[in-house]
Amino acid sequence: MGFGFGRVALGAALGLAVLGGGRAQAGWQKAESAHFVVYSDGGEASLRAFTGKLEDFDALLRLFHGRAAGQDDAARKLDVYLVRSPDQLRRAFPDADPNVAGVYAADVNDIFAVAVRKQSDLADDTVLHEYVHHFMLQHYPGVYPAWLIEGYAEYFMTADFEDRKTLVGAPNGNRVSALLHGAWVPARDLLTKRLGQLTRAQAGVYYGQAWLLTHYMLSDPERKKKLSAYVAATAKGEDPLSAWPRTTGIAVEDLDRVMLVYLRSAIPTKTLVREALPDFPMTVTDLPASAGDLLLENQLAKRAPPKSFGEKLLKTVRDEAAKYPGDRLATLALARVEAGYGDMAVSNRLLDDWLASHAEDAEALRLAGENRLAAARAGNDKALAAEAAKLFGRANKAAPDTYQTLYDFAKTRMGEPGYPSDNTLNVLELTAQLAPQVREITLNVGQALAARGRVDDAIRLLEPVANDPHGGKAAETAATLLKAIRERTKAG
Repeated sequence: MGFGFGRVALGAALGLAVLGGGRAQAGWQKAESAHFVVYSDGGEASLRAFTGKLEDFDALLRLFHGRAAGQDDAARKLDVYLVRSPDQLRRAFPDADPNVAGVYAADVNDIFAVAVRKQSDLADDTVLHEYVHHFMLQHYPGVYPAWLIEGYAEYFMTADFEDRKTLVGAPNGNRVSALLHGAWVPARDLLTKRLGQLTRAQAGVYYGQAWLLTHYMLSDPERKKKLSAYVAATAKGEDPLSAWPRTTGIAVEDLDRVMLVYLRSAIPTKTLVREALPDFPMTVTDLPASAGDLLLENQLAKRAPPKSFGEKLLKTVRDEAAKYPGDRLATLALARVEAGYGDMAVSNRLLDDWLASHAEDAEALRLAGENRLAAARAGNDKALAAEAAKLFGRANKAAPDTYQTLYDFAKTRMGEPGYPSDNTLNVLELTAQLAPQVREITLNVGQALAARGRVDDAIRLLEPVANDPHGGKAAETAATLLKAIRERTKAG
């Protein structure tokens, strides 16, 4: 995937000013907990509080899904960057809407979120909403109705954590306002369409309706059972408009009325009582001064912005990196943007010099391997491809089971006779397990599985992508692959 994957649309705000604006004055710190790595320049107290809230939210999702706290300790932690203003957020996401309070991105180079601190509850709601998607893809991938995918995230994102209780299912004020004052999406469209098939004006109301219908179905044990039956039916291919009345007993033409009555009722909120606020262990460390100038630019570089904009990014990173000779972040950020938009020879020299004294730096090894692999593909050079594979092997030894490194290694084998080999397929499957949120990886692994005759596994992997309400071209590609796989299976 590339620039624009992170739930935002490419806008006109691609000026150099966004790279130079919003520089942080306070020092950046990093908090690492069981499931998150959070970066912030807003002081240690707020950093600890937000990291604790994320862990509390993760624990809530685990409670609702019967998942033990340590059940997946090997899973990759989610990186979250807390910034002080929308301008600062746009240093990593210049394509973000000016009013957005948080953005999530999952790509072959990284999976992370950026959120604005202390902007009512908008940033918190956005990050928590996206974390529900992240959590479900990691642990419970499946074929769910598009409205339920969004409604489920909306249902949990407003969770309110207090010392002795947690409130779940409270409404989001913006969504309720849209429901009360906006034109509703027709029930038939709510049940059958994705966001991309709706107008911009309908999108805000769609989220509200998705939340309302999800809340309605989850608020009663009998309705919850009917919802499960509906999900199972549509997952097997039954038409949503016929499955809905059959499984829920509610006619499609009556759905708007039922939802409106529920909206005007005393919508219940679940209250979970606890003895005290849990203690979530975390380690807080200070980051080098270079973080204030380059941390967010480095994240933007990972998103592979368009060349015209990347050239502006390159100038900014060159200027800022020059202030920090010998600094790791400055060196790797500059090497990354030089490789993408500047001088590959400079990038290689930076990485080789760094590795001469930091031979076990996994990220530097991976970047050096990616440079060799790019050159190998450009010149059809097998020797360079082999060199890249060795660098990826060293990177994996230094930091085992990093999804980016594993995927890079698998790419050195693509195009070989008999691809994928047993070993390459094992690497690809592990990559998909570690980063199920990354669509490009899922698509390639699905194709590899199908090529080896593991049709059921390929279908299981591709269906969530094809059904993703934000899937875009990736969803279309997955749907096309699924159709081809099923047709070949029938013909064979």
